[in-house]
Amino acid sequence: MSQLTIHSEGRYLLDQHSQPFFWLGDTAWPFFSQYSREEAEHYLRRRAEQGFNVVKGVLAWPLGTMYEKPTPQPNYKGELPWLDNNPATPNPAYFEHVEYLVKVAASHNLILNMLPIWGYHVNDVHLFTAETARIYGLWLGERFKNFPNIIWAIGGDRPPVGYEDIYRAMAYGLREAHGGVHLMTYHPSGGSSSARFFHNDDWLDFNMIQTWGELNRVYPTVITDVVRTPRKPVILDEGAYEAGPEYPLGPITPLLVRRQAWWAQMAGGFYTYGHNDMWRVEPGWIASLQSPGAAQMTVFKNIVTSRLWWEMTPCPCLIADGAGSGKTLNVAMRTQDCSCGMVYLSSQCYTLVSLGEISAPEVRVTWVNPQNGDQQDAGIFKRGNHWFRTPDFWEDAILILDAVS
Repeated sequence: MSQLTIHSEGRYLLDQHSQPFFWLGDTAWPFFSQYSREEAEHYLRRRAEQGFNVVKGVLAWPLGTMYEKPTPQPNYKGELPWLDNNPATPNPAYFEHVEYLVKVAASHNLILNMLPIWGYHVNDVHLFTAETARIYGLWLGERFKNFPNIIWAIGGDRPPVGYEDIYRAMAYGLREAHGGVHLMTYHPSGGSSSARFFHNDDWLDFNMIQTWGELNRVYPTVITDVVRTPRKPVILDEGAYEAGPEYPLGPITPLLVRRQAWWAQMAGGFYTYGHNDMWRVEPGWIASLQSPGAAQMTVFKNIVTSRLWWEMTPCPCLIADGAGSGKTLNVAMRTQDCSCGMVYLSSQCYTLVSLGEISAPEVRVTWVNPQNGDQQDAGIFKRGNHWFRTPDFWEDAILILDAVS
């Protein structure tokens, strides 16, 4: 597997064959430290089978926000990432294990989106200066420059305000060493986007967004970044985790996971999934690999990639009435030649769809269940506005609109 690149239009990524790369990420923050080697191997194998192609992990993981410790977690051998807790002196033994996992990921055609640190190290305990950040970045960039299945993510759940010089120094150190062969981005704090701080920086190849539990912000936040200039790909990189207990809106069900994914996609972005038990390493966390939400991400990917998704852009005009709002927002996208569209109905509802936005006298309409991929032929319709209702017993639904030639 060779390194990803950015399409010339800036809307999406390209794979090693210069073909559109459909990002479906998963979040495993403690992957390099708290997972045993056997657990990590099992995790990578299973996620590849499910169609995920990007995995997020933190090289120096201090435990998650509100649980951090000044010294990052050791790996399964008890090795720490830094000697004497000094990031200017990385521990070669620790990064031998990282290299091993990078190679295993590559064997499964997985990209590792690696965070050198968690923002806690910069903002809270002040382990870094601009100089030590650059030294650490240089060391990592040199150490891993020959492994193409890597994307670097600076930051880590903290706003960079007041520390921009440190985060930039790390990014420039990485790039100086790897010579630009790896894409780079920034992982922001909750309710924020990398675009707010670094959009015009030449090292920031694409934007990442964290909405945390604010589901109503997913679509507007993603589409805001999608239309920025210069154009860069946009990833909803951290939303609400499946089964997460800490969100004010209640338990994060598979339906809420699906809504986040579809809202991000329909806004012109991409999605990174996450499960509570996996990042917290709860007892029996391995079972979360089989969670309903994760399985439905496979369905999500299969539905979107069944059409020319890279030609699709947000198309609110497909919904003439019944767009909904907040947690029950209905959204749509359409190919640039208007030959195909998709409408996401996020609940049991009626929606007036403007089939005149599809460039054909007749349009074939297909229902698809986002839970399991089941399809129903809704029929062929003349151009114009037509009402559609979510099929009985479905929690949400996709309408695929194909021009009849």
